[in-house]
Parts: sequence; structure tokens; C-alpha cells
Amino acid sequence: MTNPARTRNAWRFLAGLLLSSLSLPLYAFNLDSDKPIRVESDNARLDDQEGTATYTGSVRVTQGEALLTADRVVLYRGGAQSLNRMVATGDPATYEQPETEQGPAVYAEGRTIIYRADEERITFENEAFIRQQGDTFRGNRIVYDVAERVVTASSSEDDADDRVEMTIQPGRDSGNDNSN
Repeated sequence: MTNPARTRNAWRFLAGLLLSSLSLPLYAFNLDSDKPIRVESDNARLDDQEGTATYTGSVRVTQGEALLTADRVVLYRGGAQSLNRMVATGDPATYEQPETEQGPAVYAEGRTIIYRADEERITFENEAFIRQQGDTFRGNRIVYDVAERVVTASSSEDDADDRVEMTIQPGRDSGNDNSN
């Protein structure tokens, strides 16, 4: 008889291995970039003492060609007044990066998107989804390590039926297919 927890862990390991072996260059918001971050929203609240800026209502955050949309976005300043973290929530919050010289177009979503510049990590949580070149990745939580270019996906520990799902297109020339 098979141990369900062990089987689930084996599938998670396999999914992680497959995901990490794929070239998935998510070009997250580069908070160290020279390009300005532009935020548009219905409401804004800046709190210098807390080092936060909170935007609510149809929020659009752009940096270069990257676009993040959400119902609420909180930007956090670290030392020396530098921006070091961004938390976006929505139904869903979305991230889009068009095709560039560095890589193909990326679309991603989750009810929560967290970008941490200090950890060089972007996390999509709660109904997380990523699409790139027709390949899709779905899970409760997807973490992309920007520096190491490693993707880790996991299912919900509370729901045994919630599984990591990925669809990988057969071999093709890079950049050929940016379809849904």
C-alpha cells in the first residue's frame, strides 16, 4: 500500500525537478533598475514613518514594459530609502512581461504576488498560474528564484485534491509560440 504523503512529496519533487530544468526566465520587476516604477490607482496612502506606500483600487504598476495589476499594492522601503518589497493582492493580481531580447513573453497570476528584491524572489500564491511560450504551470504557490532561475511549485497542504499541474509543449524553436 502506498503512503499518500510520500507519493505527494515524490510528485512535488518531480515537479520541482522538471520546473527547475526548464528555462523559465521570468523577468520580475527589477527594483534596482534605472527605470522608474510608475503606479496608478484610485487611492494612495504614503506612510513615511512605516516606510510604506499603499495603493488601492484598480492598481497598475509598470516598470519598463513589465505590468502588474491588482486591487491593492503595498510598496515597502528598506534601508537608505530604497524600495525592497512589493506585495500585490487581487482577484487575481496579474503580472505581464512582453517578449524582449532577454526572453519570451510571460503571463502570471495569483491572488497574492510578492516580490522581494533582497531575496531576488517572486512568489505567486493562491491559485498561482504562469504561462510562457504555451507552457503552463499551476499550483497553490509558485516561487521563482530570479538569481538562480529556479521555479518551485507546491500544492495546498489543506486540500489533498489540489495538485501541481504543468503542461509542457513539445520541442519548438524558442520564441515561436506565445499563445494561450
